[in-house]
Amino acid sequence: MDANHYQVFGIGEKSWRIDEDWTRFFLFEGSERALLVDTGFGQGDIRALVEGLTERPVMVVNTHADWDHCGGNAAFACAYMHPSDFEHYHQSDAGRGRQALPLWEGDVIDLGGRCFEVILIPGHTPGSIALLDAQERILLSGDSVQAGSIHLFGRWRDMDAYQASLEKLIGLQARFDTIYPSHGPATVGKELLPRLLEGARRAQAGQIKGVPSPDRPADIYDIGEAEFLYR
Repeated sequence: MDANHYQVFGIGEKSWRIDEDWTRFFLFEGSERALLVDTGFGQGDIRALVEGLTERPVMVVNTHADWDHCGGNAAFACAYMHPSDFEHYHQSDAGRGRQALPLWEGDVIDLGGRCFEVILIPGHTPGSIALLDAQERILLSGDSVQAGSIHLFGRWRDMDAYQASLEKLIGLQARFDTIYPSHGPATVGKELLPRLLEGARRAQAGQIKGVPSPDRPADIYDIGEAEFLYR
C-alpha cells in the first residue's frame, strides 16, 4: 500500500483534509495529540500518511460505521465511535474482530489547545456523530450533512431520527459557520441545514416525486443541491 494513494489539502493550522477517491477524512493536531476523523477505504498506507504529517499520538474517531469511513481502521490499535454503531461496525469486514471504544454525546476530545465536542446525530446510522470545534467555528458532519447524495435506505437508516438530528444542528448553528462533509463539495454552509430538513420532510410526505435508483434499492428524491436515497 502507498501513502501517495491519498490527496492531502491544508484546511488551517495543523489541519488537513485527506481525499481518497470519492470519500474524505480529516486530521487535526494539537499540542498533545492528533485526531484522525475517519479512515476512508483503507486502500492506501494511511498510517504512513498520518505519521508523515504529525508526530503526535493519534486518536482515531469514526463519524459512523459505514465501510468507506472505517476501512483504514486496521492500521491503528483501536477506534472510537458512538456505541449505537458498534453492531454495524462489528458486522462489517472493517470492524470484525477490531476493538471499538465508546464516545458519547457531549464528550470533549482535547488535543491540547484544541477541542472537539461530540454531537450525536442519528439517522444516517444509529450512532452517527458530528464533531464541533467551536473555537474555529467548524463542524465535521460525516455523511449526515452534505451537498449530494444522502443515503436513508436500508437497515441502519432512520428518516425520523435524521430529521430530528437536523433540527438539533439547526439549534446549534450559532456555534459554527463552516461544515466539512465526507462527500461532495469540500465545504458547505450552515444555511444548507434548513433546506435539507425541508427536503427530508417533503420526501417522507410524498410531496416530492421519487425516481427509482438504477443501482440502489431506493428512490431518489432530488431537492436541488442535494438528494435523498430513501425508501
